[in-house]
Amino acid sequence: MATNTKAVRSLRKNLFLSNYQKLILIGSILGDGSLSGQYTKEKQETNYRLQVIHSEKQKEYLWWKYEIFRKWCLSPSKYTEKTHSWRFRTISHSELTEFHKIFYDKNGKKIIPRNICSFLNESLTLAVWFMDDGTKGPSNGYTLNSQSFSKFENQTLKNCLESNFGILVSLHNDRSKSRLYIKTHSTSRFEYLIRPFIVPSMVYKFICPRRD
Repeated sequence: MATNTKAVRSLRKNLFLSNYQKLILIGSILGDGSLSGQYTKEKQETNYRLQVIHSEKQKEYLWWKYEIFRKWCLSPSKYTEKTHSWRFRTISHSELTEFHKIFYDKNGKKIIPRNICSFLNESLTLAVWFMDDGTKGPSNGYTLNSQSFSKFENQTLKNCLESNFGILVSLHNDRSKSRLYIKTHSTSRFEYLIRPFIVPSMVYKFICPRRD
């Protein structure tokens, strides 16, 4: 345990999120990624760490993320037989804590900040969010499964996507929840923006996967 604690302390001193990592982190937070707290005795406070979980079908995608955050992890990604999923988690770190303050409320619930346009402004972030939570359809559009956010938050996301990326979005009802629908007229632009960043194993999410 002592050796492990020493390794964590050493890592914390030398780790800083690159801009590339931040863009992927934001996309992951909007999607399936989560920031969970861990008590740090040396500072008597809670810092947060990133946890990523994906299904067996998305193994390659998870390993892509792992490689990006490899230096932040004490162990490689692991397979869980019970849930047929792959996962990894980073060490807790003050830089991740700053993102927790932005994207979580005081009760630990994931939220969309009012200034989301300052964070969701790069195609890479949009691509990661789509790989996490995007699906094709209905019709010839795309859906971002944002049901975990309130209708107001989805409206905020809609406005952001339209102003920052120039794509037309509407809110679709999913029972009592809302989710984002990228309209047919904007699918070509949407694909143009995110396709360069899509991991090969995730092209199945496109309406017409291109074979290069």
